Amino acid sequence: MAVFLKKHTRAGQLFPAPLPGETVKENPPTLSWLAEGKHSYTVTVWNDAGETVWQTDTTQAAAVPDRLLAAGTYSWDVAADGENRGVQCFTVPEDAIEFLRPTADEILAAIPAGHPRHLFTKEEIPGILATHEKELRVLRRNIEQAYKDGLPEPPRYHRDPDALPYREYFGRYRDYCDRNLVALALGYTLLGDEKAGAFARELFLTICDWNPEGPCSLCGPFRGDEIGLSNARCLPAVYDMLWPLLSDSERRFAAGVVMAYGYQCERLLTRLDFIANPGSSHAGRQPAYLGEAALVLSDSGVLPAEVCRRWLTYAAEVYGGMFPYFGTSDGGWAEGVFYSTSYTKWYLPFFSAVERYTGKSYLSRPFYRNLSKFFVHFADPEKENHPFCDGYWCHPEDAEWPGFFAQDPLGVYARRFGSELAKKRQRETPEPELYLLHLLDTFLPIPAESVIAEPEDNMAVFPEAGFAAMHTDLSDGEGDLACLIHATKFGSGSHRHADQGNFALFCGSTALLSPSGYFGREYGTAHHLQWTNATKAHNCVLIDGVGQGIRDYTATGKITGWGKKWNLQWVEADLSAAYPMLKSYTRKYRLFSRTLIVEDRIEAENPVTVDYLLHALSLPTAENRTAWVERNGKKLRITPVCGDLGSCTVTDEYDTPLNEGVPEAFHAVMPPQYHMKWQTDAKTRHCIVMRYDLL
Repeated sequence: MAVFLKKHTRAGQLFPAPLPGETVKENPPTLSWLAEGKHSYTVTVWNDAGETVWQTDTTQAAAVPDRLLAAGTYSWDVAADGENRGVQCFTVPEDAIEFLRPTADEILAAIPAGHPRHLFTKEEIPGILATHEKELRVLRRNIEQAYKDGLPEPPRYHRDPDALPYREYFGRYRDYCDRNLVALALGYTLLGDEKAGAFARELFLTICDWNPEGPCSLCGPFRGDEIGLSNARCLPAVYDMLWPLLSDSERRFAAGVVMAYGYQCERLLTRLDFIANPGSSHAGRQPAYLGEAALVLSDSGVLPAEVCRRWLTYAAEVYGGMFPYFGTSDGGWAEGVFYSTSYTKWYLPFFSAVERYTGKSYLSRPFYRNLSKFFVHFADPEKENHPFCDGYWCHPEDAEWPGFFAQDPLGVYARRFGSELAKKRQRETPEPELYLLHLLDTFLPIPAESVIAEPEDNMAVFPEAGFAAMHTDLSDGEGDLACLIHATKFGSGSHRHADQGNFALFCGSTALLSPSGYFGREYGTAHHLQWTNATKAHNCVLIDGVGQGIRDYTATGKITGWGKKWNLQWVEADLSAAYPMLKSYTRKYRLFSRTLIVEDRIEAENPVTVDYLLHALSLPTAENRTAWVERNGKKLRITPVCGDLGSCTVTDEYDTPLNEGVPEAFHAVMPPQYHMKWQTDAKTRHCIVMRYDLL
C-alpha cells in the first residue's frame, strides 16, 4: 500500500498545503500532506538555489518550520518508508504574515505561579473590572439565576427509561455547568463574592463527584459526548479560580477529575489521528482543553510532568499548524455561520493564556485576522436567518440551542482586526439578559487593538471556505439587497448539506429566499437527515429528480470567478463535481440595482430533466411560470427568462415531516416553510436563466 495519497479517500482528511505553486499567506507556512497510516516522515525544504534551508523528522502529517523564511521561491518534499510524496514549490511573498509558533517549552517556562492564572491573574483583575462594566452587570444576573437553579441531578438516561433523555439532559446540563458554574466562579474571583464562591465550590465538587468514565464521559459508550465536552471545557478554569477555596484533599480530588478529562481528550484525538483527519467538528476544540488542563495542573503534583509537556506540545502543534480545518485563511468557516460563532470561541481562553505567557498570539494567523469580515457579511444578528449549513435558522435567544449562536461573535476578532463597520457592530451588540453559554471568553484581558482593517466592500468572497456575498449597499440597512452564495471544496457531511450552488436572497433583515429544513428535536432526526441535508431542501436543482450526494465528501463545488463593474457584481461557481450524472454544470449570479439574475448551464450525455427549486419563509403566489414572495412589506418577483421551465408549483409539505419518528412529548414546533418547483423537459443541454426583481 502506498504511503502517500494523491487525493482524499474519506471525509475529514486534511487538505494538503501549500498547493503546488501557491503564494503562501503566512511565514513560515504550514506544510501538510495526505498519507495513509502512521509513519515517520522526513520533511525537507530547499531554496531556489537548491540549498537545504530546513529539515525535520515527524510522525504527524504536518510540520511547520521553526524559523522565518526569506521572501522567495522554495521547493519541498516528504519522505517515508522509502517513498517520496514528490517535490512541490511555493512562494513566500514580502508581505506574508510572520508568526513564529510558541513551543511547549516556552509555554511551560512562562506559566505564572499561583492561582488564578488561566483566564487572568490577580494583577489583571483591576483592568478587567475597568473595561467590562456592561459584562459585569450581566454576570451579576447570571449569579442570581444560578442560585435559583440550585444543584443538578446526575444523569440517569443511561439506565433509567423514565429519566430525562440524553438530548434534554445535556441541554439542561449546559445551564448548570457552562453557564451557572462558570458565572459563580467568575463572581468569586472577579468580584470577591464569597457567597458565589461558596455555591460555586459546592456545584463544582458535586460535578466532580460524578464518575468521569460513566455517562459524563467524553468518549465513553453512553450515548454522546456533550456532557463530557462541557466538563472538559469548564472544569480546568473553575478549578483554577476556586483553588483558594479548596482544601488540599479537595484540590487533589478535583485535579484528578480535570486530569481524567484531559486523558479522555488525548485518547479521542489519538484514536482519530486528528492532525491527519481534522474534520471531526467536536475534536477541534479538544487540543485547547488538553492545553488548559496542563496549564492549571502543571504544579498540582497530580499530573506527571512528562504528560503536561506532551499535552502542551500537542496543543501547540495543532494550533500552530493545520488548525483550523473548517476555518480557512480567507476568514470563512466551512460549517456555516451558526457553528462558526461558537466554534471560534471554544479555544479562545487557551489562546489568550498562551499570548499573555509568551507574547505570541495564534490570533495573528490569517484566518483569525479575516474572520470579522466573514461575520459582517454572514452573521448579521438582525437577519432572519444565516445561511448556510446546520443551525442556519437559529438565533442567540432560541430555546432550541440557547447561546450556541454565540453572544457577541465579533468580540475578540473585530476589536483586534475588524473594519470600522465590524468594530461598530461589535460595540453595538445588545446587552443580553443572561449569558447562556459562552462566559469563558467574556472576561479575558483585552489586549491593545490592532490597526483598523480596510473598509468593508459590498462584495466579499471566501473562495477557500466556499462562500460569497454580494450587496447592493451594505450600509443601507433595510434597503440593501443581498445575495449569499455557497459552493465549497468541503463537500457534504457533518453539519454541511448537499447544497452546492445554493443561494439566499435578503432585503435588509428579511429573508426572501432561504434554505429550508430544521434539526427537529435534535441533530440526526429523520427530517434532518432526509430533508434538511438533501438538495431538495435548498435553492438548487435536481437532475431527473436526483440531487447531490448526501454525506459525500466528493460532492464539492468551487467558486471559480467573481468581479464587479459599476453597479454590477457577479460570482460564478462550478458545480460539476456535485452532479456526477452530468458532464458539466456552472451557475452564475449577477446582482445589480434591485435585480438578481441566476444563470445555469447544464450539459449531460443523455437527455435529463431539471427541477429548479426555491424556498421561502412566506407563502408564495404563482401564476403560470411567474412567482411572487411577499414578506415584511418586501415583494420579490421571480420570472423564468430562458429555459423551458414549466409552471411553478408551491407546497408547504416536507417529504419527511418535521417530527417523523419523534415521540410526541418531544415534538419540535418550528415556523412553516414553503417550497417552489419548476421542471423542464428532457434535454442534453440546458440554459436556465431566472430573474429576481425586488418590486
